[in-house]
Amino acid sequence: MTTRDFELGSIDGLPEFRVVMDSNGFLLTPVLEIRKTTLKAFVSIERSDNVNEETWKAFGQCIMFAAAGAAVAGFTPGGIAAVPTFMHIFGTCATTKGLDLAASQIHFRTETFYGEWERFTFVETANQNLSKPKLQPKS
Repeated sequence: MTTRDFELGSIDGLPEFRVVMDSNGFLLTPVLEIRKTTLKAFVSIERSDNVNEETWKAFGQCIMFAAAGAAVAGFTPGGIAAVPTFMHIFGTCATTKGLDLAASQIHFRTETFYGEWERFTFVETANQNLSKPKLQPKS
């Protein structure tokens, strides 16, 4: 069996915070650190080894159509309609292209990617906000 992953998209996760003790000075001092996360969503399809590139391309097109529909449905409260919408659109597209899949051959998965821990300081944050261009009123 051949498995092919198709990335559906990614979203920035909530920043993570932690406090570590800094021993560079005379006394131990607490330091606040922050890192950013990214959540990526994938669909994995398992097919037999004799699948050609045109078939994979057709799967990719159906997945992109279904992902677009699921993204719109995801705006419902709680995003409860996203997965059923994805499956319905994907199934309809795959059927029209003559692709046959069992439900056990499609898997959704997510991966979280973590950034590096960085020291968080309020001065840098304030300077970044000051350096952003402000909107000017029309004259």
